[in-house]
Amino acid sequence: MTDQITTLETQKVLDIYSGIGGFTLGHKISGGFQTVAFCEINSYCQQVLNLRFPHIPIIPDIHDITVESLAGVGVKEVDGIIAGLPCPPFSLAGKRLASKDERNLFGEFFRIICNIRPQWAIVENVPGLLVAESGEFFRAVLWQFAEMGFDVEWGIVSAASVGAVHLRERVWIIATNSQSPRRGTSWYKYTQTGANAASVGGGNHCNFQRSSQSHNSVEYGAKAIAQRTFSRGDDGFPARLDGCLLTHTGLTDWLCASTVPSFSRLSRREIAALTLYCQQEYRQLWAEYQAIRRQHKQQLIALGNAIVPQCAALIFERLKRILSQQQKNS
Repeated sequence: MTDQITTLETQKVLDIYSGIGGFTLGHKISGGFQTVAFCEINSYCQQVLNLRFPHIPIIPDIHDITVESLAGVGVKEVDGIIAGLPCPPFSLAGKRLASKDERNLFGEFFRIICNIRPQWAIVENVPGLLVAESGEFFRAVLWQFAEMGFDVEWGIVSAASVGAVHLRERVWIIATNSQSPRRGTSWYKYTQTGANAASVGGGNHCNFQRSSQSHNSVEYGAKAIAQRTFSRGDDGFPARLDGCLLTHTGLTDWLCASTVPSFSRLSRREIAALTLYCQQEYRQLWAEYQAIRRQHKQQLIALGNAIVPQCAALIFERLKRILSQQQKNS
């Protein structure tokens, strides 16, 4: 099977709802895939994507994704689509409005599939997707794939299964356009069973079967460590202000990179006692501190929404086996 997998041509991938690129980092671990374009509207996430993948174009608005817009950024071929769709409509921590939530973008996702017609697609979301609207929403998703000729497998993978210290369970859906049988554990398979598919949301003709998945392990790659400098020593600020923006002594650079420094504010009387130059420098330190806090907030939001690359790598390994089996049967 391994030899068959390595003979597959590199798959060209459209990464939508990209976040900070966890999906694409996952297939870089797995190998055999090439992201040709991102779609991400958040400006902070765009900055991260541009830093990590400077040569991959970004289309900001999901509503603008078409064959024509992709051709406009130099993308003429897409084999597969990967999508970490927004999870608030399905999260158990939210109102769980699902189809009634304006943040539900499954409709745009299926529009893109109809327009681009990829050979496969992978979707990631929270486990609440499976039980949204008493399971009818997920049933509708399956029917939508089936009506377009896709077979679908899905399962739940936790970040803890790849060595993380948190659970972070996520649903992963793999849709391929082959009707060939697949074997594998802990994966479910849905196959279109009749010529007349039920309307989206209906389920009288659904056929659910257990299949399986070989257990894979992925080694963690080198951790990227963000660097940040703080007011200290010969930073150009007067020595009297060195204690205002405080670093966290005794912590490694890796821990400091994800930790907001504290700010030792001066009283009005203490500020008034400073020279005008030092008052100006104090205000500059305060502005720097506020900027760090804003940056940290954006980091936390992005990380909270991010896909764990090592989990994605497992899914891409599964996809390669499916594609390899298709190639073998063709």
